[in-house]
Amino acid sequence: MNLKNLQTFLILSKEKNFTKTAAVLGCAQSAVTAQIKQLEESLGAALFERIGKHTILTFEGEQLLPYARKILSLSNEIQCLYQKNKRLTIGLTDSIANYLFGDILKEFSAVHPDTEIFLKILNGKDYCQMLCDGEIDAAIVLDTKVSHKSVRVLHKRKETVILAASSTHEALKNPYLIPHDFETFGLLLPLPDCAYRKIFEQTLLDEGVRFKTALETDSVSVIKESSLCGIGIGLIPEFAVRKELIYHMLEKINYTLELPVFTQLLIHPDKYISLVLNDFLETARHHLA
Repeated sequence: MNLKNLQTFLILSKEKNFTKTAAVLGCAQSAVTAQIKQLEESLGAALFERIGKHTILTFEGEQLLPYARKILSLSNEIQCLYQKNKRLTIGLTDSIANYLFGDILKEFSAVHPDTEIFLKILNGKDYCQMLCDGEIDAAIVLDTKVSHKSVRVLHKRKETVILAASSTHEALKNPYLIPHDFETFGLLLPLPDCAYRKIFEQTLLDEGVRFKTALETDSVSVIKESSLCGIGIGLIPEFAVRKELIYHMLEKINYTLELPVFTQLLIHPDKYISLVLNDFLETARHHLA
């Protein structure tokens, strides 16, 4: 049973005139006639009698009337349900959540104010599996290059990870640090499963350095604040301390770091891309460009 035909049936039952019904619907009178004929054929009953210039409901038409209203009302309720209850679940690593996601969310919410956004912090979690399981709709992560067969990388941006310290830190008196200096100066590090911490740690171990850890945490914000307080030298993405570097609250440590990490926008290749999700992905691409 065609909902459009039911809508035409209801309007015709009210207008009692094919020409007026066509005008209300903005279509040709022949289209109204065809839709009513289709409905009558599908039900196996005549719904209207045409007596001269008059169009009146038959007994069968009168019986259909309350059901047609109910069916179209339920259809409208279903449409309203899915128009209002739009939601996205986005997975983010801690640094992205704290320092990059705000601008993405601000722009997206201005266009989709009724969409609910649920965030899942991914530190230490298998976000590739979460995408495969449908637990999250998309992910934005700071990690080494993702090359999972069941994950599609929509956008990738190279990031700079630096060593930063308070402007009064003793390490800044040295024009250039060498690996063995980290046996003296305490490091503020992300947890051992962090991709860029693993690479940095391995470079020190390759030099035979037993580095000194002043703090270990899964929070980039804690590393930044501890660096500002002079507790140690923080290993941190540059985008997280851009303002502090500009105002010389923190300074870069003169030490060469080659850490191949990227901010990456990910989805599952078979994920259904709704209009809302598509707009979110495009907004994220724009901000990460």
